Amino acid sequence: MTQALHNKTVKMGMALGAIITVCLFIIFYNLVPQFASEVITTERIKLAIMCLVFPCAFFLTTIIRVGSQRFGNPSEDPTQSQAHSQAMKVDLRVLSNTHEQLMIFVINTLALSVLLPYQYLTLLPIYAGMFVMGRIIFWLAYQHNVLWRAPGFAMSTLPAVVGIGYNCIAILFTTLMV
Repeated sequence: MTQALHNKTVKMGMALGAIITVCLFIIFYNLVPQFASEVITTERIKLAIMCLVFPCAFFLTTIIRVGSQRFGNPSEDPTQSQAHSQAMKVDLRVLSNTHEQLMIFVINTLALSVLLPYQYLTLLPIYAGMFVMGRIIFWLAYQHNVLWRAPGFAMSTLPAVVGIGYNCIAILFTTLMV
């Protein structure tokens, strides 16, 4: 396969991931009950923390998966051998990428919980679900064909881009209004 075909596969995967993300956000936003009135800050943060549990559970799963593969082989000592199999190499990369994405997700979720108007707080559990779904798709696809990981990557990254963008604008407007 040529580099041009690889690029096309990744672009198509990112586009598919973006379309799936937008569609699922719209569908779930219309299905999930909305907040009827303003929510105090402590309840907003409580909601954010609840939304962090399943993404952290997925991250813990990847840690346990890598850790369990280290037992009884040369990769027990990661200074001698990083990974003893191709599957472990993939799991290490997924773990690393998930760690990076989780840091952004946590900050973004906490910021959104405080900065979003109450009518849109139901986006937080949807965002958490999309994050986990995207990470699972990323992990499964990575194991079969590295180019197919793009939809899962898009599903967990594109909402972060939108959320961070919103948070930056909200903070700037809040700061300028003071």
